[in-house]
Amino acid sequence: MRKRAVVPFDAEQWAHEADGVRALVRDVDGKRWAVVDYAPGSGRPEWCSVGHLGFVLSGEIEYEFESGEPHRGRNRGAVPARLLVIDES
Repeated sequence: MRKRAVVPFDAEQWAHEADGVRALVRDVDGKRWAVVDYAPGSGRPEWCSVGHLGFVLSGEIEYEFESGEPHRGRNRGAVPARLLVIDES
């Protein structure tokens, strides 16, 4: 039988990750889990090469991909976007 657990994101402080981007981050079994907020018009300037599982909880997010796997996210919408992101490595 699988064991259920609660990830207590509310025990963390918001960390600034880029202009208009903040995250609540927890380590779960050696993997980075994060609730990430993107303010309207914000995005990441750097390219990321880490694979992720991602779930959009609210709003919209647009991902841009370079040839290969590098990617970066941007919220082009008028409302904040919230994601749950689990890093694969």
